[in-house]
Amino acid sequence: GAPKYPGSRITNGEQASRGQFPYQAALYLDGRSFCGGSLISTTWVLTAAHCTLGIDTVTVHLGAQNLNAVEAGKVTVATRNLVSHANYNPSNLNNDISLIRLPSAVTLNAFIQLVGLPSHSQASNTFAGDAVVISGWGRVSDTSSGISPNLNFVNLNIITNTVCARTYGTAVIVSSTICSLGANGRSTCNGDSGGPLVVSHGGFPQQIGVVSFGSSAGCASGAPSGYARVTSFLSWISANTGIHIANF
Repeated sequence: GAPKYPGSRITNGEQASRGQFPYQAALYLDGRSFCGGSLISTTWVLTAAHCTLGIDTVTVHLGAQNLNAVEAGKVTVATRNLVSHANYNPSNLNNDISLIRLPSAVTLNAFIQLVGLPSHSQASNTFAGDAVVISGWGRVSDTSSGISPNLNFVNLNIITNTVCARTYGTAVIVSSTICSLGANGRSTCNGDSGGPLVVSHGGFPQQIGVVSFGSSAGCASGAPSGYARVTSFLSWISANTGIHIANF
């Protein structure tokens, strides 16, 4: 299969407007690396294990659109309370999911809102064929260096794990993985690891994936991108955060 590398960035996407993705978090990890994340409660951010592994301090930015600008309603907070999945496997990126606890509850506003989590009854849903959106600040093309200061997004579709495994193999693509594919070179690439893959559920955003990996052939190669499948980790999230997961 195609070689994989952790991380994704958005290519051929569009710039988000302020407040369009109010659950999006920007994570600066020990001041040396960058990831995305999502606000799943007023005290917890969801991200990827490969983002937090070996990291001491995470600075979390909430309510941001332009990372370089002063923006009303933006909140920045540092924390050292990180919970990586105990079974994260760096060699095949299985269980690539992590939690970040904020030191105190954040106050929600027009630019800071929660993303919904699936219910237990959705665990059997593969979401194959569903339209999804990912958002993040990653490099906007294969040739650009550094992250984009502006939040971007791209619309993609979920593909079956069987199709995804043709690219990455069955050691990487397991039941707790979910994959997406974009038309016309749309993809995710470096800088958006840990960010949210979201469906619209009853008109509200619901997170079904955490950005995990893309293809080393480059973002615009048209290869699928892989995510931790949130429905496989609902009990883990609940056990570590106390967040109530609905049955239906």
